[in-house]
Amino acid sequence: MLTIANLTKAFRGQRILDGVNWFAPERACIGLTGMNGAGKSTLLRMIAGQMEPDGGEIVLPKGASVGYLPQEVIGVSGRTVMTEALDAFADQHALEDECRRLEDALARAPTTGPEHDALMTAYHDVRDRFDASARYDLEAETERVLNGLGFRTEDFTRDVGTFSGGWQMRIALAKLLLRRPRVLLLDEPTNHLDLEARTWLEEFLASCESLVILVAHDRYFLDVCVDRITEVSRGRLTDYTCNYTRYLEQREERRAQEAAAYAEQREEIERVEAFIRRFRYQASKATQVQSRVKQLEKMERLAPPEGHERRVTIRLPAPPRSGRIVVGVEGAVKRYGDVEVYGGVDVAIERGTKVALVGPNGAGKSTLLKMLAGVEALTEGKRTAGHNVRLAYFAQDQSAVLDPTKTVLEEMMAVTPVEMVPRVRDLLGAFLFSGDAADKPVRVLSGGERNRLALAKLLIEPANCLLLDEPTNHLDLTAKEVLLEALLAYEGTVVLVAHDRYILDHLPGEILEVGHGEAVRHLGNYEDYLTRKAGGVVVTTTRPRTLAPTTMPAAGADGADAAPTRESERAARDAERKAARAAEKRAKEAASVESSIATKEAELAELSQVMNDPDFYQTHPNPQAAFSTYARLKREVEGLYEKLERLSA
Repeated sequence: MLTIANLTKAFRGQRILDGVNWFAPERACIGLTGMNGAGKSTLLRMIAGQMEPDGGEIVLPKGASVGYLPQEVIGVSGRTVMTEALDAFADQHALEDECRRLEDALARAPTTGPEHDALMTAYHDVRDRFDASARYDLEAETERVLNGLGFRTEDFTRDVGTFSGGWQMRIALAKLLLRRPRVLLLDEPTNHLDLEARTWLEEFLASCESLVILVAHDRYFLDVCVDRITEVSRGRLTDYTCNYTRYLEQREERRAQEAAAYAEQREEIERVEAFIRRFRYQASKATQVQSRVKQLEKMERLAPPEGHERRVTIRLPAPPRSGRIVVGVEGAVKRYGDVEVYGGVDVAIERGTKVALVGPNGAGKSTLLKMLAGVEALTEGKRTAGHNVRLAYFAQDQSAVLDPTKTVLEEMMAVTPVEMVPRVRDLLGAFLFSGDAADKPVRVLSGGERNRLALAKLLIEPANCLLLDEPTNHLDLTAKEVLLEALLAYEGTVVLVAHDRYILDHLPGEILEVGHGEAVRHLGNYEDYLTRKAGGVVVTTTRPRTLAPTTMPAAGADGADAAPTRESERAARDAERKAARAAEKRAKEAASVESSIATKEAELAELSQVMNDPDFYQTHPNPQAAFSTYARLKREVEGLYEKLERLSA
């Protein structure tokens, strides 16, 4: 479908792509991954024809249409959402108009002769193209795509110019999907999508017949959408026929092999160089020395292995201890004019919990976070903050508070505690401000860079409760991993709104479902929440439910050609009996462990039901003790599963 031959591209003398050869088949879904600046977006732009390569060629089938969604789109105004989306069918309408023009021309032309023949040839060509691409009921299809991307029916008649940049990006994505190009290029399509819209896009791409090549910083999205990962690194492309999680495993295996080969070659080079140094001036060894010099000249030197750089990690400042209830609202009512977002909601956030707010777009997640942070006044009700609580609130527009006259490093140092000063550059590097980028003036930063800097500033200040509204926007996969590890190790309280499924599956221990003026609490992560919503049994651990005990192979006697002696036969029988007894013992232990697991999981399920009662805090004599018991039981179950795995290994 798509062939790339000897493709090269350089910026300011640095080779981004160096003689790349690559092939992408029809109907594949390929995810491009790599470090920031590796050349992923550059490759997409060259395939889309928006950038010329320095050398090589990109070959597509004749007439193949290419659709490209960049990271940023130029907004339009003066047109409704529906009109703008229907513009995706402009080519079909143009073919239809050309058919009518040719039909009119044929009606006026002579019925025979060269003019008639030329018109008939042109008409058949246009008609064939129209029939091959024609689609009907275009408005219904357009409504379906717009609804899937989060637009309501009443939005269809609104002016595109009244929407934010993120929503205008959704309109551009809708137009692109409606066009159904043979090659679909998407550069970070999930940046401005909520969870519902991402799920819809995942399903759309699963049934898409186009060749899809995408860049995404959402690990879960890559896992469920792509069937191939192409790593862009050091000017080359490396393919992995798998999803993103499996790619990480295979990449580490490949890097380990490369590291071993590199180390082996270095040892060989050092050995040869030592021989040359030792015997360079001995006439009797001159021939051997020259032979080894030529050997080194002909040797193709391996590059240092990838991944050998120091892994960036960040540790947030230790939070001061707060009261049991960190922050909450009672009987909270919030109205905007005649629109009531909350009608008397009660929310209490406990110390040390990690809570995610989820719900459909417009349900009030950001509003509730603002109410908890105290930056949005309640229409009615009461907000309370616990003893010794230090809140840190990250808003979606947090970058507006940055000082444009300072550099990135100066802006960070202005809020950095003394004990964290040695880690400032590590934190900036984790958020893609490494090297000279730390000295860039704030005023020249892009919107995404400003958001990253604002988040880094927030995290370095000592606080015991973090309120984060979409903190992963504009972070690449590596930065998201660093942030997730830091938040998992953080001992304070975290309340966040996020649209990254991987973060939601790994960070929160509670889900607060927001919608219809209410906030309903669910124990567990986002996957547990979805299972409960679907009416299934909540899984409390990702370990296998049952593991069949394995048996040790019987010991055999050596020497198949020699007749076994009586002593060797006795030893073999003893070994078999010993192995059988060991297997029987392991089987009994495994059965006992499985019984204990079943008992403790039943206790977990019973306790989970109690804790999910809406009146739990009012009726239970000691809520904190219940949480502690739940955490202890969960640790014990995980330990039992580990023991079961060891018995089965």
